[in-house]
Amino acid sequence: MRKVLLILSLLLLCANASAISSGRYVIVSKLNGNALDVSDFDTADGANVMTWLTLGNNNQQFDVTQLSDGSYSIRPVHSGKSLDVYEWNTEDGAEVRQWTYTGGDNQRWWIDHQGGDYYSISSKLSNKAIDVWEMSMYAGADARLFTYWGGAGQLWAFQRVGSSSECYAGASISDRFVDCGGKTIGLSCTGDSESQSPVLRLNNASVRNVKLAANGGADGIHCEGGNCTLADVVWNDICEDAATNKSEGGTMTIVGGSAYNSNGGYGGNPDKIFQHNSKNSTTIITGGFTAVGTHGKLWRSCGNCTNNGGPRNALIYDVNINADIGSIAGVNGNYGDVATIRDLRILNYSSSNPPVCEEYLGVQKGSSSTKYGERWNTASCDVSPSDVSQY
Repeated sequence: MRKVLLILSLLLLCANASAISSGRYVIVSKLNGNALDVSDFDTADGANVMTWLTLGNNNQQFDVTQLSDGSYSIRPVHSGKSLDVYEWNTEDGAEVRQWTYTGGDNQRWWIDHQGGDYYSISSKLSNKAIDVWEMSMYAGADARLFTYWGGAGQLWAFQRVGSSSECYAGASISDRFVDCGGKTIGLSCTGDSESQSPVLRLNNASVRNVKLAANGGADGIHCEGGNCTLADVVWNDICEDAATNKSEGGTMTIVGGSAYNSNGGYGGNPDKIFQHNSKNSTTIITGGFTAVGTHGKLWRSCGNCTNNGGPRNALIYDVNINADIGSIAGVNGNYGDVATIRDLRILNYSSSNPPVCEEYLGVQKGSSSTKYGERWNTASCDVSPSDVSQY
């Protein structure tokens, strides 16, 4: 009997260790870095629940509370209502909406740890999982229910809502969404040195509304694990890189904001804005992000990293290049990289000036990566001339 009780106690301890603690969270999709969102800040019963760029507004903040049966209520902060399986539908494709909280099984959710920073969210009513509908990578995809199969569209990261005090130069921010309140932070800048520390390290975390000082950009912001969003970030003068994706299997998303680089300023020669080192991962640049000044590239898959490989994916849409720039994206075709580019606006753009998507041969550290040149509508460069316009 003692052995049975001990085993039950250990099982309960393990279950509690992996369970989400009650609290206020932004809930972010592993697939595309977007957050669960009540459409248009609607406070009415029946308002649609979708996914949108992770901005952390109160229609993207949810009070998650564990209930007596081990399930959870998930209640949007802006309305106080509840995530609800609409019309008690138990079929695949059932809609998730908000409704006045009743505590019914259609408003109770199992939150199960699925490894790393990710969880599934399944209805107690049907045991089906909240799913990014049709595996869309774009903002605005619906959140619906579907039989659980463990794909990235059914995995979610919970980022607890933090405070601006957590946002300071040299900070490491984990499992948080932090609105920095518009503060300017920085370390130092020693030219193009790659040995500089980042101003911020993020691990399954997002920051919004912060400026990096012109003389203190160092190695920018590092996404080191899970999903990271950099929303409304302003780089006053890039030092080495604005941000680097180091999250294996994760997504780094840049939403809005701007990056300036002076020619011959603090950061030395113009270089890439966003560096992508991690494999099996995605960098998304969107939301009207604007590059100004002088730059080498918008995004580059690492050409000669240690243990280099891939694939690395970039999704670039709704972006402004109000700058002199050498090219937009650089992919390693031999590693299976894909750059998808839509709705790109470039200052004084004319055909191939600047090149939009260039293919390279990725190599190991110590060798030089060979550039093959600009590509259109290929396996690595998913972009057509109609996707690019003059700014």
